[in-house]
Amino acid sequence: MNGLPNFSGRKAVVVHPEDQNCEILLPQLRKLGLSAEAHWPVARVKPDSLDVIFFDADRGYDGQFPWEAGQAPVPSIALLGSEAPGRIEWTLRQMPDAYIQKPVRTGGVFSVLSIAFHHYRHHRRMKHKLDDLNWRLSARPAVVAAIQILGSELGLDNDESYQLLRTHAMRQRISVESLCERISLLNSLAPLDLRARHQQQ
Repeated sequence: MNGLPNFSGRKAVVVHPEDQNCEILLPQLRKLGLSAEAHWPVARVKPDSLDVIFFDADRGYDGQFPWEAGQAPVPSIALLGSEAPGRIEWTLRQMPDAYIQKPVRTGGVFSVLSIAFHHYRHHRRMKHKLDDLNWRLSARPAVVAAIQILGSELGLDNDESYQLLRTHAMRQRISVESLCERISLLNSLAPLDLRARHQQQ
């Protein structure tokens, strides 16, 4: 993240009963340029209309949010006062991006927001990379099959086959794995459009 974040125009929802914690937190959020509202319970919160969510970890319960635990669609910040093991375990399952200790104090909200947004973006990037890696691993049999088809049809060795696949994948602006899946599914070199290749030569 380059430079300090700007939260102006962002929308924050605080899922917490209105009490002194909210009275201290909401004005701080508004001073930072966020529109901020407190809601309790969470039923009135629409995930697609907010940018960050604060939630009461002391009163939270399974199924409280319209998403799976740890899969919040926006940065999430836990408001935690209890040290009961059950409360801490439940909070950890939500995988919040940052924490604020209750009772909430004046100050420190900008730092917490900055950490939460940074952690959320980092977590998203890592998840995307992991999903991509898992997909590439699952597509490996198709890559092997495509290389074997190229070797059989064109008499190429493995390295030559893979280089040809890379060239055509780049030309079609798709991944090598996607191209190999097409070749493997059809058991044909048709997806390579070799006629166009010969015409260019």
